[in-house]
Amino acid sequence: MDFNGKSVWITGGASGIGLEIGKRFAAAGAHITVFDLRVRDEAMLDLDKARRFSAVPVRSYVLDVADGEQVKRLFNLAARETGKPDLVFNSAGLVGAVEFDHLSYDEWDRVIRVNLYGSRNVASAALPLLEPGARLALMASLSGITGGYGYAAFAASKFGVVGLAEVLRVEWKPKGIAVSVICPSEVDTPAAREERKVRPAATTDMKLFAGTLTVDEAADAIVSGLERERYMIVPGAKGKLTYWLTRLLPAFITHRVADAIVRRALARKVGVAKG
Repeated sequence: MDFNGKSVWITGGASGIGLEIGKRFAAAGAHITVFDLRVRDEAMLDLDKARRFSAVPVRSYVLDVADGEQVKRLFNLAARETGKPDLVFNSAGLVGAVEFDHLSYDEWDRVIRVNLYGSRNVASAALPLLEPGARLALMASLSGITGGYGYAAFAASKFGVVGLAEVLRVEWKPKGIAVSVICPSEVDTPAAREERKVRPAATTDMKLFAGTLTVDEAADAIVSGLERERYMIVPGAKGKLTYWLTRLLPAFITHRVADAIVRRALARKVGVAKG
């Protein structure tokens, strides 16, 4: 898809990877509308500077994707003010690594509401606005395919997003609406850097296998995948390798690899505690 002159809506578009994706689409000539919990002036300035055509302003709306009624209301308002979207990209989400026995219900509920219900809310509000030839893109994660130590809430939410995308892909294709799901490994965003300060060592060790992408690497790969109209987009060579190993190898092999990584991490923790 050539995004020159197209209308692109991005939730979570005022920070992190959503912002970088928006800048790339703006540079390609797209008309950008961002939705986020907090719309920083600096982010809007970055998007404004990235525009290929200065005559088309960047629009923004303050939005909580976990609030289904608010998503529907603001999407309808944006459609009246900016026109219907050609691409709706749900990049809003939460990340956090906590072992299940330390995970409170409130923490679980918050991650599920934002990541999974947020994806549902965006898809539901977007559907009446999407015309044949348009596309919905949902940000999932490699953890939505492989799981991961400490990711009970996060992986459960992202497995759900992948499942939702699978269903929407087959249901919306007869309507002429395409669906993409993005499953990156860890991306070096401010949220990821904060998570590293408190996450279990076993989580870090498991992430080494799939690697960490810079924001630029991830954004470039995601935009390229959308331009090529891909359904499943897995940025990065190590991420792709992890994806295909998980899909092709028998589960007992991947489980043994994961168990060995966790066992070494926990043994190291015990050794540190004894020292």
